[in-house]
Amino acid sequence: MQTQPVIEIDHLLTYVRDLDHAATLFRRMGFTLSPISRIEGMGISNHLVLMHPGVPGAGNYIELMAAHDRARLPSVMAQTLSGGEGIKSMVLSAADAHAAQAAFVAQGFNADPPVHVKREWPIGPDESVFPEFDVLLPVDAPLVFNCCRYFNVELYLRPDWMEHANSARCLRSVLAVAAEPQRIVATFASVFGRPPIGGPDVVRVSPGAVDLVLMTPAALRERYGLDVSAPDQGARYIGYVIEVASLERLTACLAQGHVEQRSLGAAVCVGPDVGLGNLIVFEAGTS
Repeated sequence: MQTQPVIEIDHLLTYVRDLDHAATLFRRMGFTLSPISRIEGMGISNHLVLMHPGVPGAGNYIELMAAHDRARLPSVMAQTLSGGEGIKSMVLSAADAHAAQAAFVAQGFNADPPVHVKREWPIGPDESVFPEFDVLLPVDAPLVFNCCRYFNVELYLRPDWMEHANSARCLRSVLAVAAEPQRIVATFASVFGRPPIGGPDVVRVSPGAVDLVLMTPAALRERYGLDVSAPDQGARYIGYVIEVASLERLTACLAQGHVEQRSLGAAVCVGPDVGLGNLIVFEAGTS
């Protein structure tokens, strides 16, 4: 029986300044993208990099989001879609968005009630679909997050959109850096209803199949060769891990697309200077 309203880390809201440039980069890396979606009333456009979820009822994807009309952006989204490129919110999936909001408030977060959305999404000539979902806007936390509940998640599970030339299977982990990972992870252990696993330098927690991994700057440098500082009191997102079926196919796609890559043992990395503010780590999986 599901006792926690949050069932999974669903997707990552990633801010990009130029959506066409971002789409070109991800296609060069061997990803298939969903057709562009424009939410005219909010001045927002996005592409999705859809993959295979590990939890029923959830999605599994990277959302590339840009503002095409800043005059129409709601205030919270104007704040979200600003500053440097990269992950701006970790979007959680809930069985019941209203129950999730109540749980967040009980845990001390200032979370507004969910908004119900149903809209048209043209996906081809004379073809539209109508996504319907409840969504909580981003919540201020040591790592910003928000939450959604799908009413027709099958729209995000189209096989033709989940097949990638680079053999990508799923979003496996969200990566963040913190001076005190154990203190930050305790917040999300409460949100997820699961105990964290790890030590003082590297610790992870997950509500389902996707992990949130927090590292100290020293651990991040040792593992990925990335020199990034941590906020004094909080944490910040630095990237994510994608599971692929074949590192050989992945590296061939990166080479063909002239995307700078770095091999780290059993992983291949695209650095944040190339990955639009994100460290993108590819690891071979066995699923």
